[in-house]
This record gives sequence, C-alpha cells and structure tokens, in this order.
Amino acid sequence: MYLNDVKLIGKVHDDATLKFLASGDAILAFTLVTTENFKNRGGNPVIRKEMHRVTAFNKVAKEAVPDGILFANTEVLVEGFLRSRESGGFSVTEVIARRISPGRREG
Repeated sequence: MYLNDVKLIGKVHDDATLKFLASGDAILAFTLVTTENFKNRGGNPVIRKEMHRVTAFNKVAKEAVPDGILFANTEVLVEGFLRSRESGGFSVTEVIARRISPGRREG
C-alpha cells in the first residue's frame, strides 16, 4: 500500500494571484509558512518556521481565490500530495493542492 497525502495549516507568505496559461488552464502558486512551537532539551522555547511551495490547478485554484488573489498572512488549510520536479539543477518538492480552504487574514 502507498500513501502520498499532505495536510498543512499555515499562512500565505506573499500575495498570490490566479494566473491563466496559454492553454486556458488556471494556476495558483504560493508559499505557505507553517510554524512549530516546542521546547528543546534545555527547556527553552523554540519556534521553527518552514516554507512549503503550493500549486493548485484549474477548479481547485479558481475555488480557492474567487476574487483572483490570495492575500499574504491569510491562514489556509491545504490538502494535497507531494510531487518532485527538477528546477535549475535542483530537485524541488512541492505540494499539489487538491483543496485549499482560506481562513482569516491577519495584518
């Protein structure tokens, strides 16, 4: 059995705009920042932030941003799967969204 399933809750790093390819397909790409709070072995609080590249296509992209823009600092739930691709000689892993649920916007 194989499973490739991701759920992330975080904040959008920069404003993301819905774009359309020459084929007419819609695409929404943005960086999601997740935050983990914990205490290290010494008992000191640690905040670890991670950035995740998220891409949504067509219906998922259009439903996520009916106004055409996903604003920075908006909290979102992203459900999808991981996919790796080559970019500039590096292997890049991104989340391909099956669903994006925008929440509240801060700041």
